[in-house]
This record gives sequence, C-alpha cells and structure tokens, in this order.
Amino acid sequence: MISKAIRRYLDHYAEPIARMIQVEWLSALDQTYQYVLVLPLFDEALDCLESILPNSTHHTLVVAVVNASEDANRAEIQRTQAFLAQFQPHPQLPFTVVNNPSGNTLLLIDCCTSSRQLPPKQGVGLARKIGSDIALACIAAQTIQTPWIYCSDGDVQLPEDYFATPNFGPDVAVAIYPFRHHPHHPDILEYEISLRYYVLGLAQAGSPYAFQTIGSLLKINAEHYAKVRGFPKRQAAEDFYMLNKLAKTGQVIRLKQPTVVLSSRLSHRVPFGTGAAMVKLSQDPGFHLYHPQIFGELQRWLALEQHLWQGLRPHAFPDVTMSFQAWWQQQHLAPSLLETLLHLKVDQALQQAFQQCQDFPHFQFYLRVWFDAFRTLKFVHYQRDHYWPSLPIPEAITLFKGSNLCNFSQRPPHSLPVSHQELQPSSPKILDIMQELCTLELQLPTYVGPTQSLTP
Repeated sequence: MISKAIRRYLDHYAEPIARMIQVEWLSALDQTYQYVLVLPLFDEALDCLESILPNSTHHTLVVAVVNASEDANRAEIQRTQAFLAQFQPHPQLPFTVVNNPSGNTLLLIDCCTSSRQLPPKQGVGLARKIGSDIALACIAAQTIQTPWIYCSDGDVQLPEDYFATPNFGPDVAVAIYPFRHHPHHPDILEYEISLRYYVLGLAQAGSPYAFQTIGSLLKINAEHYAKVRGFPKRQAAEDFYMLNKLAKTGQVIRLKQPTVVLSSRLSHRVPFGTGAAMVKLSQDPGFHLYHPQIFGELQRWLALEQHLWQGLRPHAFPDVTMSFQAWWQQQHLAPSLLETLLHLKVDQALQQAFQQCQDFPHFQFYLRVWFDAFRTLKFVHYQRDHYWPSLPIPEAITLFKGSNLCNFSQRPPHSLPVSHQELQPSSPKILDIMQELCTLELQLPTYVGPTQSLTP
C-alpha cells in the first residue's frame, strides 16, 4: 500500500521522467527486484560499472543517470556521451534497459545528449533526484521489494555485503555507510582527516548532526525521501543539504560496516568534495583543521538548552533579545559566544520557540531543528573567522587530544589497508592520526539526529 506522502510526492514533485518510466516501462514489467541503486554518472570511465557492484549482486535494479550540464566542458560531455553510446541507447526514449543474466537490470537515463542535458548549476543534485525519483516510483509500484533507495557514485567500490545491512524501522530516515579512500597518498590522508575530525568535533560537542555528508554512502528510507521532497537541485553539496533535511524527519544511522571504498582521484566535476580537494591540495599543499576551541564553544552553547527553558523562558517577554543578553551576562558566559549566536539570530529563534513549545522536549527539538547542520557550519565559520583561526593538522590534533573534547584511544586494534611503505617519508604520522580518528568515529553511537529529543 503506497503512502500518502509518496503518492503526493510522485504526483506533484517528482521529475517528469519518473512518470514516463511508470507509463512506458513499469506498467508492462513482470519482474521484481530486491534492491534499487542510484548512480549519477558524469565523465566516468567506460568500464566504471564493472568495478562498482560486487560480484554477489543479484536481483538489483541499477538506475544510472548518465548526465552532463549544458555548461559543462565540451570534452567532458563527449566522454559522457561515449559512455552512454556503448549501451546502444534507445533512439527515441530517454531511457535504455539492459538486462543481465544474474537478475540485475541496468536502467540508463539519458541526460547527456544535446537536447536532454541538465540546466546549468543543477548538475549532480538534479541527477541524484532524477535517479531517486525513478527509484521511488519503482518502490511505489512494488517493483522493488525493499523500501530503501541506495545512493552511490560512479567512482566507488561497493563491498560484497553492501546490501546486507538491516532494514531499519520507519522512524529511521537514512543510514550512512562507513568509508575509506583508495589509493592512499598524503593528500587524501589529510582530506580524510579533515572529514573525520569535523564529525568527531561535532559529536564531542553534543551536536545531533555529527555524521558524514557524502552522497555515495547513503541508504534512504523511501517514505522520508518523499517527505523532504527529494534531493536539492544543486551543482554541489546536495548530499549535505539532503542529509540536513532527512535528519529532521527521522533518525540517522551511522553504520559500522560494511565499508565503501571511495576514489581519491583528482576531479573538476564539482566545486566541493574529494576530487576538488585533491586538486586544491595539489596546487596548495597543507591542510588546516578548525581550532578545537570552536568545538568547545559549540559544546557550551548546546549544553544551555535546559537552562534556557528553565531560566530564561519565564522572563523572556516582551523583549526576548534584551532578556537573552541580560540572562547571558548573569550566567557569566563568554561575550564572543553571545556575539556568534546573535549573528545567527538566536534571539528570534528563541522567541518563536518560547511561543510555540509547551514542554522541554519540543523546545529542545525546535532548537535542534533550527540550529541544524547548516547553522552549525555557519557557527564554526564565524568562530574561525573572528576568534579561532584554523591550524595545521599536527597542531590542531595535539590540542584536540589535550582538550576535554577528545579521549584518544591507544593504537587501534586493526589497521587500515595501507602501510607506511606506501607513503612519503613525512606521512607516517599523518597515517597514525587518520587511523586514530577512524577508530574513534567507529566508536560513536549508532543513532544520531535531532529527533532523538522526542524519543521516550
């Protein structure tokens, strides 16, 4: 039975090609699949699909959105079109079906020929949305037995047990796979350190948004996908904003296994992410991390929720801004933290929260939805730009270890699949740091997200 949320989404918000797939293909299909995997493909190797799926994959529908934006580099567009051409695409329809003896089906969506290219500045976000909308339509038609949309990319290696993760309950919005990069080299180690360090800093500060935001690691609940109206149509950071929305509708799962292998190649395809970071590091070596003190400031702010409800709320009106500033001074809290929060308009958020919330759990949920992943990042950037400049990796990690925020374990009991011999002489310490951060990240609680506030 299809839910009202999914039906409404497909009727009003899905991309037109999803409805075309329903009419032209699903209506006549007499086959079902266990899983559906969505891959946006742009400027990928001709044989990339051979290395993505594990050999054990069966009864899976792979929706490959072969896409290029109208403003993309001409050579990139031509390589993308060559990728599609090898499958002898349908001459009239914008999709091509390739069946496999294993029970898998490759559904290729043509978004790269001249009349079907994506609008400028929508790129991978729109490609993910097109593929996921089609996946949702297949789930609604009961062509897919598992109501989860698996999302990855064309430069990954999925593990053998990729589809063996549990199907969580309806209150779970998304599960995020653990990851590692390959091949390892000093630049990718520094970038991976920055990703893990940020998540660990958020986690130790008590943020409900302490999870990786990488689009190739997602397993999305179909119902929640519909509730948030799909992926944002953005050229980059669509995964960040998608997860920011999903976290507000249900719990986020940080999976402990299996591990998805991400490519550490250079890439100009999007302005953010691994490929772009590799390009930047190749031109300007040396990664910097946020100062650990910023996470300490964030921790102090997040710890005030109960105090705000009990201490400020009875005296907040009529002028919440003045009451908040006076209350802040009475608590002997840092003026720099107050300045950061007022810059983010916390006084306006508190006024709305006090007016709308009748109890502390809903007040806490309101604040955590308002102070989301995006505002958390703005908080971090304001503190960095005005008070705590970023530091080189060794210095930042040393301070992080020495703070109350981090409890570094001893050497991890297992090693990542890379040895010191593979790296430059200056890299072993960086490798050790990355291994420690990876171990700490795997020790984080499985469940996270702002909806935890409303869990009994």
